[in-house]
Amino acid sequence: MSIVIWGLIKFIVVLLLISLYVLFMTWFDRKVLARMQNRVGPKLIGFHGLWQPLADGVKSIWKEDVMPGKAYKFMFWLAPVITITTAFAISFVIPFAPPVKTASGVVFHFSVVNLNVAILFVFAFLGLSSYGVLYAGISSGGSKYPFLGAQREGAQMISYEIVLALSLLNPILMSQSLNFETIVAAQTHHLWYAFYQPVAFVTYLIAMFAVAGKVPFDMPEAESEICCGYFVEYSGLKMGLYPFAQYVVVLVLSAIMVLMFLGGWNGPFWDGGFVAGFIWYWIKVAFFIFLFTWIWGTLPRYRYDQLMDIGWKILLPITVLNIFWTGFALTIGLPFF
Repeated sequence: MSIVIWGLIKFIVVLLLISLYVLFMTWFDRKVLARMQNRVGPKLIGFHGLWQPLADGVKSIWKEDVMPGKAYKFMFWLAPVITITTAFAISFVIPFAPPVKTASGVVFHFSVVNLNVAILFVFAFLGLSSYGVLYAGISSGGSKYPFLGAQREGAQMISYEIVLALSLLNPILMSQSLNFETIVAAQTHHLWYAFYQPVAFVTYLIAMFAVAGKVPFDMPEAESEICCGYFVEYSGLKMGLYPFAQYVVVLVLSAIMVLMFLGGWNGPFWDGGFVAGFIWYWIKVAFFIFLFTWIWGTLPRYRYDQLMDIGWKILLPITVLNIFWTGFALTIGLPFF
């Protein structure tokens, strides 16, 4: 089968699987938060409310699509399209299982595209995803809450994408690669990079909450302050595309954490080939996805000035110093570096 056909098949499969994942996560978030807060959560539509996401999807499709009279119509329509497109584009370079070598010697990769510069691709489209939020705030026709949310998103993404990128630079230096599968392979015969780079692990962990716009860094939305922020003027399906894209970004950032710092599909025990690798990989990814929900139900939102101070005055200097340390350790040849 040709590369083009295989690529198209993987493209469709990833679209379907991620869409199912988002449907499940809307149910999972509500059930976990309900349990944390001693509530019941969805339970009436399907077994324990499992059909609730489908009901929400149907409601979004049939809900009236309202546009402000003073909105810049083309930009208003384009904003959610940019957001969902960039989120899916990022997911296409993430491996969702360990590679398999066929009997003919061909390596089959469980990503739509196996790029040697996959990490650069991820950051390129993460940066572009901010335009969907900025356009939403600017195009809403002068409404103050969307505009404030868009401003917050721009400042927050600039601040924390720098920290996110600098945190990943340490495992990149250690593995000498920008390819996810190569970085995982470099962690096969010794401890995972989280043990050699605990500072980078922690700074990435904090920054990924801010880049995803999740609590305690959900400043662009901040219901109690700016009434859902940048997408408050949206309704129907276009409004639903924003949380949809956010769930995809949560999945991608969790997978990157596992691939870069926690050995990907390598487990601490039970080396059972593809099956064991697949299970270990998704146990780790599922933990970080759950962590997003756990933090959501636990921590309060930071003030905006605190958010900026953490990024520029604390995390950025720490990540820069950590890169200098990694470079020094690699240059003099310290053990395990």
